[in-house]
Amino acid sequence: MAKERSKLQRWVDSFTRALFLDENGKPKSATFLYAFLLALLFVAVYIAAYLFLLDPLHEAFSGIPTFWQNVLQYLVPALVGSVPCVLLIFVFRDENKRLVPCAYLFLFVMLVLTMLAELLLIDWSDAKTEYTLFWMLLGLPLLLSVVCGGVPAFLIWRRIRNKQKKEQEKAPNRPSYYQT
Repeated sequence: MAKERSKLQRWVDSFTRALFLDENGKPKSATFLYAFLLALLFVAVYIAAYLFLLDPLHEAFSGIPTFWQNVLQYLVPALVGSVPCVLLIFVFRDENKRLVPCAYLFLFVMLVLTMLAELLLIDWSDAKTEYTLFWMLLGLPLLLSVVCGGVPAFLIWRRIRNKQKKEQEKAPNRPSYYQT
């Protein structure tokens, strides 16, 4: 006798089935699925960057004004986390290089959905304080991570794509057996 699945497990199954799989159980789009999974990997990289760098940055910048200390504590981990994420674009083959910018689009969508979900979860008696705290703990780091990584990833991908188009235009047309 099979164990009954919880309501959360059934919801996750229906969500993933609707988002990634067609009615036959095959993936709708491999790029869509891989970009989503890559976005989850990027989230893990950014979380690790923030967790490992916040204490050393706090100690290193303790003598400067609080505003600049906060700016550096948000910006430096975002930049450090963006380096391995953006460099993945050079690891993928030509047809898969678009996965990195697509993953950053997923991160942006996750940010928007998270901020909307927070509006449903906060206590409205002191909404400004709670939403500001949530924005400082999750929203701002994720936004800076998306900007610091997504913009360079998109620009690199666009440059690579334009370079490939120019090479294809320069390539001589070879006669084909079928073009007689």
